[in-house]
Amino acid sequence: MINWFLRQKTSNIDSRLFQLVEIQQANKVLFSLFTRYGDTIITLIVIQEFIEQYPDKEYLILCPRQMEPYVNELLPNITCLPLNKRNIFDLMKANKLLKNWLPDIGFNPWSNGVESCFFLTYCKRFFCYKYFDKPKVINHYEVVRLYLGLKKTIWKINELCPNKKYEKVLICPESTDDRRSITLQSLDKILLKLQDYCPLQITIAAMNKVYEEESFSFFKFKKNEKSSNDFIRLVKQSDIVIAVDSAPLHIALAFNKKVIPIFRITEPKIVLNTGISYIKNL
Repeated sequence: MINWFLRQKTSNIDSRLFQLVEIQQANKVLFSLFTRYGDTIITLIVIQEFIEQYPDKEYLILCPRQMEPYVNELLPNITCLPLNKRNIFDLMKANKLLKNWLPDIGFNPWSNGVESCFFLTYCKRFFCYKYFDKPKVINHYEVVRLYLGLKKTIWKINELCPNKKYEKVLICPESTDDRRSITLQSLDKILLKLQDYCPLQITIAAMNKVYEEESFSFFKFKKNEKSSNDFIRLVKQSDIVIAVDSAPLHIALAFNKKVIPIFRITEPKIVLNTGISYIKNL
């Protein structure tokens, strides 16, 4: 029923590209973020840049409840309305807020679903991401910059040297895309290699308990606010994060942690932000 309603509301909408002057003159900006975990983190990082360029505007972010802790952490001064897009009462709450707030322009980076586009229809001007003609091969952060009308950046990375004195190590071996996840055999090799670095505590974080090891702490990802808050604390407490191409990698980089990314099918220049620092090998 809700899906039918949303499809009807977005069937004939005036979604079009913005002129730069429209962004400059807008007072209220809405971001509707209902996409994959990692893409949401990428988007929040670029929204930071957008706000730095336009600090005099009012901002509102709509997102799932499990993503609210990340919004609050990365954009602490921005209003966030968490909701369940399948809950009629949450939709009514968002409807009331948006009608009263009357946003000038709206964006939904990386969000192709009808729900995120529906919320943009409350804006005077909006451009749904699903109509955005993005290049086929482009850095994921750069996609959001292009969509938001920000300047293109020069991609670069900085290599860090490994440290022999890591006390707390966090390993995130899993992605929602199985092709990016590492095997249990590869995880065992990483754990063996870490013995040379004398870590006092190793935590493995994953959705699938197949990655759980008896000798190490295990953090199980769940789709709720508490799990997100717990993971944020875990990342902050870690000295180094070893992660595959997934959301935890972007979270660790956003918190300026030392990171060892593991890429199986992706090129670093496609998924990493410009100017970040990471360790190539232990």
